[in-house]
Amino acid sequence: YYRVGVDVSKFVLSPLSENFNTYEFTFDAHYKKDIFWVADFGFGNSKIDNKNITFHSNNTFVRIGVDKTFFNQEFKGDMDNAFIGLRYGIGFVNRSAATYYVQDTVWGNTAGNIDKASFAAQWVELGGGFKMEIVKNIFLGWNIRVKTFINPKKFEKLPPAYIAGYGVAEKNTAFGYNLFLLYGFGKKR
Repeated sequence: YYRVGVDVSKFVLSPLSENFNTYEFTFDAHYKKDIFWVADFGFGNSKIDNKNITFHSNNTFVRIGVDKTFFNQEFKGDMDNAFIGLRYGIGFVNRSAATYYVQDTVWGNTAGNIDKASFAAQWVELGGGFKMEIVKNIFLGWNIRVKTFINPKKFEKLPPAYIAGYGVAEKNTAFGYNLFLLYGFGKKR
């Protein structure tokens, strides 16, 4: 049994945010009794524009992993369940050149540029949540996640404001959530 979905919370909140936009999609496949293989993917952008620094970034990402469910099926084809999951994520980030201005009354004002950069941000995450069938083959799922970078030194110099799939990039550990609307197809076991 397969499910494809979209994170509706990101579609609602992204247009309301001044600093970032992000869009996420998911795919899962029922592997065994209580195991689902999962792949999430998406894209986004962010910007920082204030009197001290100005730059923007964009990225695409993919997360792969596994979810383990907890409860037994109540009837044949029952797919409602709580789960815990583990993911590996990678985001391919392009950051524009940055212009900065530092005011200092003692040493004097400084202005300059930081070159543009492209890099891969990698992280692992642990999450848990629930997916339930609200009408035949239509699911609603939510989860919360804690994420940590594997390679934080890659972008210590100037992190983007936000990395789609991860969150606020200046933090080594981030928390996130998803609210997925999914469509299921295939044979339910």
